[in-house]
Amino acid sequence: MAVMKRAHSLFLPSECYEGALPLTVVEAFACGTPVIASKMGAMQDLVADGCTGLHFIPGDAKDLASKAERAWTHLADMAAMRKQARREYEAKYTAARDYEMLLKTYQRAILNYDARCADLAADLVSPA
Repeated sequence: MAVMKRAHSLFLPSECYEGALPLTVVEAFACGTPVIASKMGAMQDLVADGCTGLHFIPGDAKDLASKAERAWTHLADMAAMRKQARREYEAKYTAARDYEMLLKTYQRAILNYDARCADLAADLVSPA
């Protein structure tokens, strides 16, 4: 994490879909490190192009090189992306945020269960 905090950016040139939530991206955002990622799967969903990092076409070395050049020549843009990456982490991925989302999930499950039980009870006492 210390190295990632000092990094200019994180390159994630994967040609795999990396699951629903690539932890490497979340860790980079926690460090305020912009991610330059393949434009596919969860990576393109998590990394907002031009906001928290950059996208490149998977398997396209020229596109990857152009994004690397852009990152190194537009330092002010990358500094803004650093701030936005950290904001993204704080808004979506902290332990407190995870806890809040988990509680909401449990609350919805309980409400749905209670509603189903009420419907079942109504069906049992209502004449058909």
